[in-house]
Amino acid sequence: MRIILTLFLILSFQLQAEELISKSEVELIIASSKFDSPSTNVIKKQIEIGTNTTISIEFGITSKGNGGIELPGIFMLRLYDKHDDLSYFKNGLLNNELIDINSDGYKDILLWGTAIKSDDEGNNLGEVSALAILVYSPKDKTYQILRKSEEIDIYTNE
Repeated sequence: MRIILTLFLILSFQLQAEELISKSEVELIIASSKFDSPSTNVIKKQIEIGTNTTISIEFGITSKGNGGIELPGIFMLRLYDKHDDLSYFKNGLLNNELIDINSDGYKDILLWGTAIKSDDEGNNLGEVSALAILVYSPKDKTYQILRKSEEIDIYTNE
């Protein structure tokens, strides 16, 4: 898995990939949630993922410290997790990039980071690498899961 991740990271630096959600956007939501309910503070974006193809995303963080987005074909993708319920993401936000992995002209999604795991009693079980790759299907107009670590929650519309 580390080899695959390394190759994608090298590609992303060469192709200047963009982020779905940045750390500064997360900080904006967290700062504004001090005055309002976190569920009312969301970031909405239109992202061009290919020629004449734009998707709408909405990202928010719950009061428990979980944050996710909806994508075409994906009901919810947890991109942010600071809530220690058996696992959470180190630094909260997964590294995330829109990048054309398969050279089809459409931006796919690469997620990676470190999950910190614990047992039911709260004992730390250590850190594990987390990786997910979602590929856009222009035929279906949806994102499809190519690869996913169990620590990254992705719920499809099916």
